[in-house]
Amino acid sequence: MTKKTSIIVIISVVIILISLLISIYLPNKDKISEEKEDKSISYYLLKRQEMFGIINQNGEIVIEPQYKEIIIPNPHKAVFICKNKEKKILNEKNEEIFTEYNDIDAIELSNVITEMAYESKVLKYEKNGKYGLIGLDGKIIVDAKYQEISSLGYREGQILVKEKDKYGIIDEKGKQIIKNNFDSIITDQYYDSETGYKKSGYIVSNTTESGYRYGYYDYEGIKVLDTEYNKITRIAQIKNNNGIYLIVSKNGQTGVFINNNKIINTQYQSIEYNEKTHMFIVERTGKYGVINEKGIEILKTEYSDIQINGIYIYAQKEDEKKVFDETGKEIDLSFNTIIESTTNSEYYIKSEEEGYSILNSKFEEILKEKYKYIEYIYDKYFIATNNEQKSGIIDVEGNIVIEFKYESIEFIKDKKAIQAINFEKNITEIYNTKLNKTLEIKNAKIHNLYNYIKVYNDEEEYYLDNDGNKIEDKETLEEIKQSNAILRIRNFKRVTYGLEQYYYIEEK
Repeated sequence: MTKKTSIIVIISVVIILISLLISIYLPNKDKISEEKEDKSISYYLLKRQEMFGIINQNGEIVIEPQYKEIIIPNPHKAVFICKNKEKKILNEKNEEIFTEYNDIDAIELSNVITEMAYESKVLKYEKNGKYGLIGLDGKIIVDAKYQEISSLGYREGQILVKEKDKYGIIDEKGKQIIKNNFDSIITDQYYDSETGYKKSGYIVSNTTESGYRYGYYDYEGIKVLDTEYNKITRIAQIKNNNGIYLIVSKNGQTGVFINNNKIINTQYQSIEYNEKTHMFIVERTGKYGVINEKGIEILKTEYSDIQINGIYIYAQKEDEKKVFDETGKEIDLSFNTIIESTTNSEYYIKSEEEGYSILNSKFEEILKEKYKYIEYIYDKYFIATNNEQKSGIIDVEGNIVIEFKYESIEFIKDKKAIQAINFEKNITEIYNTKLNKTLEIKNAKIHNLYNYIKVYNDEEEYYLDNDGNKIEDKETLEEIKQSNAILRIRNFKRVTYGLEQYYYIEEK
């Protein structure tokens, strides 16, 4: 075999090996990069005579109650920080682990709405007066090189670190998100229902001779604004995937950015955002105007007062009062009349001195009778209050669906079921989504749980689904109860730590 032929063979073998590795890696990259957590195993605190232990999901005692405090960083991992006079890290076999490290502790979360009070994948440890990170498997993630390690707040998995008197951000894998260049870092507290706080950005600051100066980084750690502003506030109400809206102040002048693009010049003394109409009320030297989300001026800054009520702008200049729509066009509407949108684009609610009425999409009044109050619920139905201060439910044509005999009608919180209360007779009635009455009970107490509602008094109890329908089938009811219970065989109590709520098991 010639030298040239040997090189070709070697190259061919290397290519085949690379192809083989890729074919193995790609389908399994998620498994390789991150092992899935086994959530079938759960651990809970067990309290007995003011001492704590650990119990598992089967009611088996893992660690006898003998410690003044136990921290469970992750309820699905057997890593328990047990404290009396000394601190021990124990596993599910009651064996001491991580003995090669000094002063291991959990990183307590702050202001995070979660089932757990601590970072669930990492612990901090101390060595020679500095701090580092290890995983729950005991492996080092970051060497002990930081002066401080703490929770950032609002964003789980984001760690605030301090090095050489400057703060930065790393993630739970030790990757640097923001370099240690700042005197302070906080999140902008942006939240949406799909991603939680994961897309909240960072407001950073440094101290200068003239005081604090603020800058901004997005949720991926990319710089958006330099640290040159006196104040930065994110408009968290704007859920826009294409841009981050920031109100900034510099030397007493305020403006608005979308990311790093200025849409409203820093020339105003104050800027107020209106969430319903997606507009800014701006103020300069005591005069007010309106600018929309794109930075287009709707009303010039020449009015002595501007209020946004419902869907319209109410502007006053000396004794002159005018009403404008979102484009700045003047509307022929009384200054004392307000039109509110509903979650259904077919209907609006009009309120004036005579009372409340319902309008269609063409702003035509479709309800003859005036009510003291009207609130849209869903479909074609509205809660209304009559002149006798009694509440009921009507449809868009004014037909009475539920009689006007209640002092209060409202949704049960986070449910689609409606509760109607007659305080004089102390009777509570429950209506389902079809507005059919499913329950009537005196002296009612309502226990609102994740996937069912318990309604009861001293003599009887009933269970309803989230739509307000009574659950009659015993097997279905038992399944629902089990899905809500942590341990049916134990009595558990709710404990509050800061903003969070957790459960522990307490033996009687």
